[in-house]
Amino acid sequence: MYDILIKNGLLVDGLRSKPFLANLAIKDGKIAKIDCSNSDIEANITINAQGKHVAPGFIDIHTHSDVSFIEDGRCESKIFQGVTTEVVGQCGSTFYPSSEENLPNLRDYVRGRDIDTDYYASTSFRDFIAKAKSKGHSLPNNWITLIGHNALRTSVMRFEGRTATANEIKQMVALLEQEMAAGAWGLSLGLGYAPGIFSNIKELAALGQVVAKYDGMVASHMRNQNDQVFEALDEMFEINRRSGAHVHIAHVKIGGKDNWGQVKKYMDFVHDAQANGVNVTLDMYPYEAASSGITNVLPKWTLAGGIEAAAACFNGPERERLIAELSEKFVTDDDGNRVYIVTTGGRFPEADDKTLTELAKDLGVSIVEALEQVVVKTNGHCREISFAMDPNDVLQFLSQMDIAIGSDGSSMPLDPKLNKGKPHPRNFGTFPRFLRLAREHNLMPIEDAVYKITGFSAGMMGIKNRGILSEGYAADITIFDADQVIDTATYSNPFGKPIGIEHVIVNGQIVVQNGCETKNRPGQFLFKNE
Repeated sequence: MYDILIKNGLLVDGLRSKPFLANLAIKDGKIAKIDCSNSDIEANITINAQGKHVAPGFIDIHTHSDVSFIEDGRCESKIFQGVTTEVVGQCGSTFYPSSEENLPNLRDYVRGRDIDTDYYASTSFRDFIAKAKSKGHSLPNNWITLIGHNALRTSVMRFEGRTATANEIKQMVALLEQEMAAGAWGLSLGLGYAPGIFSNIKELAALGQVVAKYDGMVASHMRNQNDQVFEALDEMFEINRRSGAHVHIAHVKIGGKDNWGQVKKYMDFVHDAQANGVNVTLDMYPYEAASSGITNVLPKWTLAGGIEAAAACFNGPERERLIAELSEKFVTDDDGNRVYIVTTGGRFPEADDKTLTELAKDLGVSIVEALEQVVVKTNGHCREISFAMDPNDVLQFLSQMDIAIGSDGSSMPLDPKLNKGKPHPRNFGTFPRFLRLAREHNLMPIEDAVYKITGFSAGMMGIKNRGILSEGYAADITIFDADQVIDTATYSNPFGKPIGIEHVIVNGQIVVQNGCETKNRPGQFLFKNE
């Protein structure tokens, strides 16, 4: 007797095979049988998937759900998308690791989330997991972590805006070695943020050597995704050349109107590097807007010392230079309308749910002065959405078979009252949106689209028993209507629940049944060395 039988479904195996009609049986959390003969199979629970596609659970290769399961254990925004595994610890940011004596540095770095950050700042990722479990926290989907470079750097040398000394690099290497040996999946870089922006190739290559030793990944929010995007790519290639580590470009984009239309050049640049031996992979989200903290709008030099130090530049000796540079960036109303304030966390509510241009007109000031007020009154703690990419470029990137899909979002509740402002719709709609765009624009057949969000990502990460429908593999499964699946989340109303994703199974337990979440929390913390 099997635990669950999925019958009459069109299986999409995650390996680009053509969909095929079969029954799939689950036992003890594993895929126990795939049967194409239509023989009688008995199970405790039967799901009739006639007319639906049965796929491996979707793998979100780039997420910020590090502590989302602590904030709200339902993880609704991800589980309703069919996401069964999330890769966290991205863009250089994690709640770990640190030496015991330097833990106050790390606490300062992670402060600002709606949890007890002093408690959850941890000496290691296993210590963090133990703390979460001790408080009774569990999650419906699986959790994989990278180690944040900015967390390493802050722990060792606080927010100092300079290159690291040999001894400081040695300390960072030791911390990373500890985490990789314990089962972390790699290192993430946030080279567009402080303090990562102050690192040099010597530091990055030394850390890359540790990652290479454990066959992990160095994933990067690159130093630049606009005017200097090709120089930023070359820096990533150089990390591979010096360390041998697999490098990964997160949330691929070409930002800034003057840079649009260079998708072919970008992909040729990557393919040339690969042809010359560079081990580099990529991911992206299917939207034309990015999202980050408001200080990401400021010149990078302001970030020496961290977010609050950047805000203080408006009142310091750097003010004249800062205003001059921002005045060149924000010239027209269109420039200001490309930056939308998600939430100021109650610090400056007049700015919430407005573009900089709208706020400037409300306040009767210039766009730059409006930005100044937002940064100063929030002390830099404000979320924004930036409309930086060309929608045609996004579609061209999406059509590439060697770019995986990652949301760059977090697990969030669907209830607007439980969220702050209007977060990016990518938190709620990335995977159904990709499937819809692939269908509507004929980007690729369904088997290729599923591959980009399952088997391809699993192979890229080195996940050996998920991402593919195969006997013996973990029973992480998403059942959806390929002809009807759509995203309903928009920029004006991001809390829309996807349509067409009907059942989601994680580790052999149903977490979404007929479009409704169950009480099951079978998600696991996955370790690379287990």
